[in-house]
Amino acid sequence: MSPLDQNAPRDHDTDRDPILLRAEFDERLPKYWLLMSSIGIAATFIGIPFLLVWLLGFGQWVHRRQYESLEAELTGRSLNIRRGFLFRTQKNVPLDKITDLAVNEGPVLRYLGLCALGVETAGGGGGTSMGHAQLPGVVDATKFRDAVLAQRDQVTSSGSSASSQPASGALTSNESALNEMRDSLKRIEGMLERRFSNDA
Repeated sequence: MSPLDQNAPRDHDTDRDPILLRAEFDERLPKYWLLMSSIGIAATFIGIPFLLVWLLGFGQWVHRRQYESLEAELTGRSLNIRRGFLFRTQKNVPLDKITDLAVNEGPVLRYLGLCALGVETAGGGGGTSMGHAQLPGVVDATKFRDAVLAQRDQVTSSGSSASSQPASGALTSNESALNEMRDSLKRIEGMLERRFSNDA
């Protein structure tokens, strides 16, 4: 890397929200991706002649670059995920939208001593990639998950305490509606009592 590259600000250096925690990714992650992609290539049967080239050179290079470009950062308000070296994608997940962080261990991940964090957000349905992000190979995944959830709880509790103080106009409107409902229920109760006392 040239001195100019070292001094150039990265995307997250220009963010105003300070970074609280960066996820570290296990060195075995490229091996996991190589194994999974090799299984996919072998399953096509047409790709079997290409498999040796993939395993011995090109696949290792691709997944090493993929590993080097993977980042996950926890800030005060969001979880920022960056991935990809050819097509770079960035996903900023607001903490108050996170519904769950699940630690997943499939058989291949478990064989390699890895796990994946599944980040689920509001609006993400089952079976879709909408509202879902996957972070495989996070070192000490439960500690990272707990830090994200603790920060999420702090953000949502401070947001809910601010929003729990309604405007005085809204309060009087709600009070008058509740008072009308109370009066209507009292009238209905009185009518029912008179009806049952006349029948008895």
